[in-house]
Amino acid sequence: MNIEDYIIARVNALLHSDNARIVKRLEGGMSNYTYVVERLGKKYTYRVPGKFAERFVDRDDEWYNIQQVDTLGLNNKTTYMELLSGEKLAEYVEGTIMSETDVVSYNAMSVAALKKLHQSGLQLKDYNAFGRLADDERYCVEMGFQHPEEYRTLRADLDKMHEQYKQVKQVPCHCDYQPTNLVIDGDKLYVLDWEFAGMNDPIYDIACYGNAGFDKALALLEAYVGHKPEREELQRLYFHRAFQCLQWYNVAIFKDRVGLSRDLNMDFNAVALMFLGMAKDLIDTYNSL
Repeated sequence: MNIEDYIIARVNALLHSDNARIVKRLEGGMSNYTYVVERLGKKYTYRVPGKFAERFVDRDDEWYNIQQVDTLGLNNKTTYMELLSGEKLAEYVEGTIMSETDVVSYNAMSVAALKKLHQSGLQLKDYNAFGRLADDERYCVEMGFQHPEEYRTLRADLDKMHEQYKQVKQVPCHCDYQPTNLVIDGDKLYVLDWEFAGMNDPIYDIACYGNAGFDKALALLEAYVGHKPEREELQRLYFHRAFQCLQWYNVAIFKDRVGLSRDLNMDFNAVALMFLGMAKDLIDTYNSL
């Protein structure tokens, strides 16, 4: 059974139906299979996690966090989630994906959503950023990979930076707050895909905007703090974005080593090298501020 037939069968079973149909596959993400499915005029998304996704996402934590965030009205409604496999059925949000727009023009809307989350007082699971990074590094080593000297130098620099941010207050964060996960529906902004949510430094979410170009993260930071960012605020942003680049470096190396470059026709080794170069540039700028 191919993936589309499997998803139709699962959606029909969950909705007690026999007429679900595939509309399209959603692009984005490194390896998840997420399809838009329609049944009796209503659309849903069905997610099947990609190979080895369980290494990077704790589904119990994801489900707990989704239930907490549901109280804020920021996300779409989850109809069903299977904790063992991570498969998820959710209501589809019609609208425009922010990555397909002039991102900066929606900064006010984005800041409002972030502050609603960051100031909510919710207690999500701990994101444990550096624990995650250590796990990612270990996964690569277990696949026979040896981190190059350039990576080890950057990692040591990151550890030194981390010391001054350990006392920053942790708040509920999305932790993957990039424009591909944001959908604009009229005057409402939906924040989707809470796989990585947890308690974290709020500036981490702003750094995630760097996936659309680091200039977008800089513009969002200014809108978020309400003034031209000071040196300390800029350094925090550069620190978190450099961290994310090293994290994605390891994830991409792992994906290449387990054969996903071939399976998905994406050169994850090249992706890894791109993130390594970005991390170096960010750390160099951090040190020059």
